[in-house]
Amino acid sequence: MDSKLCFGMVVLCLCTFIIGEVQAKEVHGLGSRKTGSKLPDFNAWTEFANPDDILTARSAYFTTNHDFTGFIGSMTVYNHNIRKGQMTRSYISIQSNANEEITAGWVVDPWTFGDSRTRFFAQWKGVGCPNSECRNGFVPKQSAYLAPGDPLDAGNHMTLKFLKDVGTGDWILYAGASINFLSEIGRFPKSLFTQLAVQANHAEFGGSVKFINSLSSPPMGNGVFARNIVPAGQPWPAMMTGLYYVRPDGVFVSINSYSYKLGYLNCYGLGKPTGSDDHFVYGGPGGCFS
Repeated sequence: MDSKLCFGMVVLCLCTFIIGEVQAKEVHGLGSRKTGSKLPDFNAWTEFANPDDILTARSAYFTTNHDFTGFIGSMTVYNHNIRKGQMTRSYISIQSNANEEITAGWVVDPWTFGDSRTRFFAQWKGVGCPNSECRNGFVPKQSAYLAPGDPLDAGNHMTLKFLKDVGTGDWILYAGASINFLSEIGRFPKSLFTQLAVQANHAEFGGSVKFINSLSSPPMGNGVFARNIVPAGQPWPAMMTGLYYVRPDGVFVSINSYSYKLGYLNCYGLGKPTGSDDHFVYGGPGGCFS
C-alpha cells in the first residue's frame, strides 16, 4: 500500500478518536478534570445520621435472571439545590445473584461531597465490601476525561456502558455523550467479586433518593412526576433511553423480562417501557415525609 495512503489512514483514525474525546468532554463540561473535582466523604451519612433515621425510595426497573457480560443505557444529567441530609441520583447498575453490584451515574449529595453540584459517581459491592458505598476498588484509567467525584453540567446527555473484559475478567466502565462517543473511564477488577467475576445476572436502572426523616424527600430525575401519558403543554419527566444487554461481540440485545421498584407513590412515578422496551420515564418532585 502507498506510504502516503497509510499515513493518511492513521491520521484519519487519530483525528476521529480525538474528536470523540473532545465531544465527550464538552458535553459534560469537563474539559479539565482539575476544576471542581472533589473527593467524597464516604462516611458522611453514618457520621451525621442514625441509620434508623435514613429513608430511601426508588423509581426503577430491574431485569429478572438473564446472564450477561455487558449493559448500556443513557440518561440526562440534572441538578437540584437540595440540603444536607438529602440525596438524589440517576443510575445504571449490574448485579449478581450473590448480592454483588456495580453502579454508576450522576448524583447530588451535599453530605458526601459538601455541596449541591451534580457529580459523576461509580461504586461497587462485593468481596470484603458489604455495602454499596465502596468506591476504592475502582481503578481509573490514566488520563481519562472523567472520574468519580467530577462535576457534571445539568442538561447534558450521558451514556454509560459496562463491558466485561474477555482477557482479564474485569468490568470496564465507559462513558460519553452517546454510544458513538464512549471513552473508557476505568475498571472494576475481577478480584472484587465472586459471581460477578464470571457474569452478571440482573441489571437495574432508574432513579433513587435518600433522606433523613426530619426532612422531606428530594426531587428525583428532573423533578417532574413520571406518568405514561404526558398532557399537551406539560413538561416531560426524566427519561432513560437505549437500554440493552451487550454481547461480547458488541451486539445489543433487547430486554425481554423485567420488574420494577417504586416507593412514595405520591411523590414519584414510573412509566412503562416503550419503543422496544428501551426507554421509559421516571422520577418526580419529592416532598414526601416519613
